[in-house]
Amino acid sequence: MNFQEARTNMVLNQLRANRISNNDLVDIYENMERENFFPDDLKHLSYSDTLIKHSDGRFILPPLTSANLIQSLDDIKDDYILEIGSSIGISTAVMSKLALSIDCVETSDVMLPIFKKNLSKDFFQCNLLPDSINDIFENKSFDFSKYSKIVVNGSLDQEPNDIIKRMNPGAVLVCIIDNQELKHKIVKYVKSEDTCSRIILDEAVTEFIYKFVTKEPFVF
Repeated sequence: MNFQEARTNMVLNQLRANRISNNDLVDIYENMERENFFPDDLKHLSYSDTLIKHSDGRFILPPLTSANLIQSLDDIKDDYILEIGSSIGISTAVMSKLALSIDCVETSDVMLPIFKKNLSKDFFQCNLLPDSINDIFENKSFDFSKYSKIVVNGSLDQEPNDIIKRMNPGAVLVCIIDNQELKHKIVKYVKSEDTCSRIILDEAVTEFIYKFVTKEPFVF
């Protein structure tokens, strides 16, 4: 497989053709050898525009979806980033070239060993947290206030209101919401002193990274 040709086609046909306009971001995708992040049996999918699913229910986002989420964060050069669902580290590597610092959360039994291997190869710099993805959404004591930008690499079935409440004013959270109101939408939340703006962006079809448990109401 000609990976250079696949990379060029990815940039032209997936990114630039679909409103990825941040030139610094596109430059990183143009020069990043994604195939090096993947195990041998998946290298042929390293530039694919499809979701790569794993046996444990987790997944690797297509380049366009990942680029859309990162672009939605806007300028991140002075930001402390929290990345929830870092997969095998490709989006981490992209953001590490742009951001001040990144804390990562990934506990997939399939992907975490690959992530750690890629980190050991110095493909990117980050701080891998001991928390699981479930911990992030369920642990009321997790400190979100230290992060100026938060990105969730997957879909949620409810808006992450509890996280937003614990963010500092000025902080931004980007995720994909897939519920009755918002079908497969990338949503950007911008926290202010008194409220939070919700900006609905592009569509992105992916899998749930976390489902909020809603108890059924008791009926007599």
